[in-house]
Amino acid sequence: MNKKKILITGGTGFIGNAILKILSSHDYELLCLSRKYQKKTKNIIWIKSSLNLSKLDLLKVKNFNPYALIHLSWEKIPDFSEKVCNKNYKDNIIFFNKIKKVDSLKKIIITGSCFEYKNKSGKKKEDNKVNLIDNFPLTKYKTYKELKKIFGNKIKFAWFRVFFAYGPNQRKGSLIPYLINSLEKKEPVEIKNPYSMNDFIFVNDIAKIIKKSLTTNFISGIYNLGSGKLTKIMDIIKIIEQYKKKKIIVKLSNNNKRKLFYADMTKTITTFKIKNFVKLNAGIKKTLLKIKM
Repeated sequence: MNKKKILITGGTGFIGNAILKILSSHDYELLCLSRKYQKKTKNIIWIKSSLNLSKLDLLKVKNFNPYALIHLSWEKIPDFSEKVCNKNYKDNIIFFNKIKKVDSLKKIIITGSCFEYKNKSGKKKEDNKVNLIDNFPLTKYKTYKELKKIFGNKIKFAWFRVFFAYGPNQRKGSLIPYLINSLEKKEPVEIKNPYSMNDFIFVNDIAKIIKKSLTTNFISGIYNLGSGKLTKIMDIIKIIEQYKKKKIIVKLSNNNKRKLFYADMTKTITTFKIKNFVKLNAGIKKTLLKIKM
């Protein structure tokens, strides 16, 4: 049986790493773009290239005949300055206008962000209002609109608004690596919103849903990508303490505001036939076992 061919950008990133692992172990052949040189591995071919594909690199992509594009690339996170966001937007548009010349392409799977939502409170549905003021959500939404304009109805696309992802290989400044690092160094952590609750999703669940999107006949549009459940940061701290058998020094702020921000997963679960998510305890345990300090 011929392996399905997938083009991937951002494969060296946090979510990209999980996606490469799950796809390379199945019946997929992967072509990945990276700004830095990467060694060829099983089922993965690397092209050293930015999103501004040269004629030669675009030809390599065309000759690969990808069925789908998984587009994860967004440079310099967590720098969300106007300059960086605008550069990302321009690079994305250049890339889309070049990649539309790849005739074999049938699907585009792309990651957006829950921060696209205007109101960071409550259960969010895909048709809720968008934040058109802040740099990151504005440029993400502009990218989404341009994607629709460039490809129209010729290609199916799923724009996944990812909520609070966690798992192995996450950048050190993210919540769980920060908590673990502070624990090891015996440094206090300051919790600014102790009573708020957010939607945390294990990175392997993100990878599995994106894998499902490659074989699902979905309607083009926006899909939430979270667990659909609420979790307190204090609960995450307790789980880490339980597994590490150490206490995290916590400094609580006087902020008594209680915000709930989570995904309505009805559309995503119905479309992609999702059954189970990794439970928080299990996800944090896997993160603790594999996390790079």
